[in-house]
Amino acid sequence: MATNIDDDPLEHPPNTQPEDSLNEIIPIGEMDTINPNQEIENMEVHHHPDLDHKPKKWKEYFLEFLMIFLAVTLGFIAENIREHITENKAANILAHSLLEDIKNDTALLHTLINVSNKKLIACDSVLTILHTPRNKWNDTSFYRNMMPTIIALHFISTDGTYTQMKTSGTLRYFKQSLVNILNSYAVQLKKTEYRDEVEDKGIWILGDLIFNIINLEVTNDIRYNKPVTHEMFVKLDNKVTIDKFTNLIVLSKGFRIRTLQEYQEQLKIAGKLIEALNKEFNMD
Repeated sequence: MATNIDDDPLEHPPNTQPEDSLNEIIPIGEMDTINPNQEIENMEVHHHPDLDHKPKKWKEYFLEFLMIFLAVTLGFIAENIREHITENKAANILAHSLLEDIKNDTALLHTLINVSNKKLIACDSVLTILHTPRNKWNDTSFYRNMMPTIIALHFISTDGTYTQMKTSGTLRYFKQSLVNILNSYAVQLKKTEYRDEVEDKGIWILGDLIFNIINLEVTNDIRYNKPVTHEMFVKLDNKVTIDKFTNLIVLSKGFRIRTLQEYQEQLKIAGKLIEALNKEFNMD
């Protein structure tokens, strides 16, 4: 098929621009006549705010100061009230826990005082036997009274709450009068523990001798209310051994008297502490 040279696209390029747009083209000669300030004049004009304020009256300044002062003061008061309520709740919880600890201590102290009184009676009974001629001893009575003299029960305080309060600084939640009693109780506790330790050392000296003169199998029979089926011997056949044994019993009795005094003093302070807690926190 023959091609018409007049139809060659290179000779006649297509008109890619609409006729209307050609009519809108600004002649080059007229571009120099455009006013460059024309668009600026047509823009919206922004005015700076008027900074020329009139001075405030002193009453207005005072009112502003008063409002700020009241806001800060009320915030401070509200925070103090919140902290006071929080501390009161914490103090109440600690007080109840502390009361339970002291009650446990008093129960143990009553038990130890009862044991102490029995031990002192047993020491007196053994001393009476030792001052009797050997051929008149009642060996069963000797064994029964000998056992309490070598019993050592220590006072172990339930002081978890008090220790927590000291380390955490929550003692400040309580009145100073109550804190003073707590401190007195802690000081007395050291004395009580010391007397327990001293008596324990003395008992070991006495026990070392007892292990060599009596049959411990018999003591176990008596302790557990079983029939005595073992030989009930007492190897105290010379005056030197009897005198030494007598001195150790006297020493043990003296230790127990001092320990009993500390128990009683500890119990006395515990009673004051319980009374103070009940009064301050209405725990009756």
